[in-house]
Amino acid sequence: MTTDAPGHLAIRGLTKRYGGFTAVDGLDLDVARGELLAFLGPSGCGKTTSLRMVAGLVPASGGRIVVGGRDLTGVPTHRRDMGLVFQSYALFPHLSVARNVAFGLEMRGIGRAEREARVREAIALVRLTGKEEHRPAQLSGGQQQRVALARALVIRPQILLLDEPLSNLDAKLRDEMRVEIREIQQRLGITAIFVTHDQVEALTMCDKVAVMNGGRLEQLGTPLDLYERPATPFVARFVGRINQFRARAAGGTVSLGEARITGAGPAEGPVEVMIRPHRIALSPASASAETSDAPLNTVAGTVARTTFAGDVLHYEVAVGGAMLCVEEATRSHAGPVAPGTPVRLSWRPDDTLLFAAAA
Repeated sequence: MTTDAPGHLAIRGLTKRYGGFTAVDGLDLDVARGELLAFLGPSGCGKTTSLRMVAGLVPASGGRIVVGGRDLTGVPTHRRDMGLVFQSYALFPHLSVARNVAFGLEMRGIGRAEREARVREAIALVRLTGKEEHRPAQLSGGQQQRVALARALVIRPQILLLDEPLSNLDAKLRDEMRVEIREIQQRLGITAIFVTHDQVEALTMCDKVAVMNGGRLEQLGTPLDLYERPATPFVARFVGRINQFRARAAGGTVSLGEARITGAGPAEGPVEVMIRPHRIALSPASASAETSDAPLNTVAGTVARTTFAGDVLHYEVAVGGAMLCVEEATRSHAGPVAPGTPVRLSWRPDDTLLFAAAA
């Protein structure tokens, strides 16, 4: 069955129910050819269930999955032409690297000569030439992940699906594999979905990010869109660090301590106020006001806590009834501001996000 759909991968009303519990509720999105999309969200938000429905590992309760105009909703996993990379790698411990990579080709009845050529090509692609006869137990975690990636790519799938593939690696290896996976995906021009709960992975690797919460899509957009223009308080909190407090807007402004500040959002009524810590400038209370082409929100406060984190100083500053976190890059010629010091905080009104507060 074929159907018109604007994306290479089109998901329409995708739903999964387990009895009275809805794990995924009417998911709608398109993934363009050659695009890398992240499903991002906390545990239990439905991101892995969504990926498993796309893969055919979990039957959908409703909706459609269309790839290249072909409706695959009821098609078995082995006929969907998708490559999967699992969190646990799922390698066969008794088989060599080459045999692990060749497994999918053997299942498809690919002839020996072509199979061996494609295995060599896939192993070279993930930089494991020379490791062909090693067993998984002889490899590092990063090397095992490369084998799993090569096995998924060697079948030349239309769609590559990656289910939290970096979560078992240490921080340094995660950084390296993040770059490698993205480079390989772009080099091959393959359409891919990457499931993660790590905002850094989603923002740094992907063309688009689908933020999920409670089985629903909160926002779909580029990493820049999500970070700078979050559509909901949940997205603002989940994507990046942020200060948050409640206030009442009146005439487009809210009170913070003795100051009135402005921001983007509802002009009247109860609001959630959000400001990213690194967008706030901290200066001595006695310093003269900085000149600026645009007006700044400025409030007086007192440093309550100072934390040195190497490249960043974290300040907690008491302002009226709120506590604001401020982040500053460290400087070799200047020490941290001590707790108890009066300070002035300032930031651009555009960096104040206002959302209507829930009742």
